Amino acid sequence: MATDYESLRDFINRIILGNKLEINSLENIHPVVTSITTQFGDYGWNVEKLGGGSDRTPLHSLTSPNGDIKLSMRGGKVYRHSSTTETICKYKNLTKLMLELADVPAPKGAHFLPSQYGVALAYFNRMPKPVVVKPTDAAGSLGVTVGIRTAESFEAAWKNALSGGRQNSNILVEQFVYGVELRAYVVGDSVVSVIARLQPFVVGDGSQSVPQLIEEMRNKRAVHVRARKNPMKVDWQFVSRQNHDENSVPRDSEVVFLNQLSTVRVGALTVDVTKYISAEILEMAVNAKNAIPELEVAGVDLLVENLREPGTAHVVEVNTAASPDLHRYTHYGDTHAVDSDVVEYFHKQHLSS
Repeated sequence: MATDYESLRDFINRIILGNKLEINSLENIHPVVTSITTQFGDYGWNVEKLGGGSDRTPLHSLTSPNGDIKLSMRGGKVYRHSSTTETICKYKNLTKLMLELADVPAPKGAHFLPSQYGVALAYFNRMPKPVVVKPTDAAGSLGVTVGIRTAESFEAAWKNALSGGRQNSNILVEQFVYGVELRAYVVGDSVVSVIARLQPFVVGDGSQSVPQLIEEMRNKRAVHVRARKNPMKVDWQFVSRQNHDENSVPRDSEVVFLNQLSTVRVGALTVDVTKYISAEILEMAVNAKNAIPELEVAGVDLLVENLREPGTAHVVEVNTAASPDLHRYTHYGDTHAVDSDVVEYFHKQHLSS
């Protein structure tokens, strides 16, 4: 347990506590769809709302002033790539193949048909532990199990992956890579923002119990509207694996994680780390985006043990529909208007055509 989370604890101590960062105050959110369509309109682009979308992800078409560039827009995602690009990024096994061809470091692994449990188990038995098991088309954390070390836990993880994946999904068995979970927002050949995603946590002061620290953190999170809308979900079984319970008092500066997931629905936090990342890791993110045919705007997910050491970084996923709001409304540190970067990129493409 300590080894699994050593890099995360070190990150929190160095970046958040070391820089005395406080949760950003945020009361209002400006819809990214409105922001993007308004900016394109201000540049003279024709913006047309289409039918078939939803309130959350409306559909638009965007056409440059002289008609030379036509873009599609679904929610805050602006693109002109083909369905082939979508398929490659949707299925993690296909993404891995493209990353390997481009010599981009990625966790080792293989995918199996749902009927190939025996073969997958034999592969698992030969792999270094721990291991991750997930559907090849996993969305968020659905069907994903991490930290697998035994045949018994592998069987349970396999069943979880089967239930969490779609009908045609295979099962990916992959090396578990330690590190801080990063999202690099790549536009063209530039990384315009990098955030770290952290599962909810508290920091001990040597006097307060875990529940008291949780209540204190809830009060701190109240200043940020996104944190208020997505409260922390405490997994006490997970907390107990860190040798704590509802009566224990963590040591001064001891980091205790409250959930093993780093998703919005459990109250995860985002930290801007753009200025802390080495140039080599930024280049790795760009190379990962470029490994996918036709892709121009992407969210590249990495796991990195040390933000300054490229040898500790692995690319785990490339997303075609990266959320701009993760960067526009971070919980800690600077914010970045990545939606403006997207508009500027495509408008420059128009001006140079």
